[in-house]
Amino acid sequence: MTFMEDMHGHHHTLMDKLDGREMFYTPQGAASRAVTGMFQAFSELVGGETVDVVVNSPVLSVRTADIPEITVGDSFTIDGTEYEVAVIRPDSEGITELFLEAV
Repeated sequence: MTFMEDMHGHHHTLMDKLDGREMFYTPQGAASRAVTGMFQAFSELVGGETVDVVVNSPVLSVRTADIPEITVGDSFTIDGTEYEVAVIRPDSEGITELFLEAV
């Protein structure tokens, strides 16, 4: 087994263990399919001039091999909520972080 084949198995196991929820990915103009990943809904308090604002930043980490055609504007349905991909940030280890916006 090559190193990359071994890492492929570790990434899949890691995603299943950390979150394990099923999500549905819908590429633009294509059919929806189930994928697994780790979903995190970060909230941040941002100070304004007169009032503080809470900013929600949902981030989804998915194995890059599971979403090779990913583009900005594709959508995910997670726990019944639909999100659109706003930013795509792949790493060099086979995981892609997707910054999402609720639709």
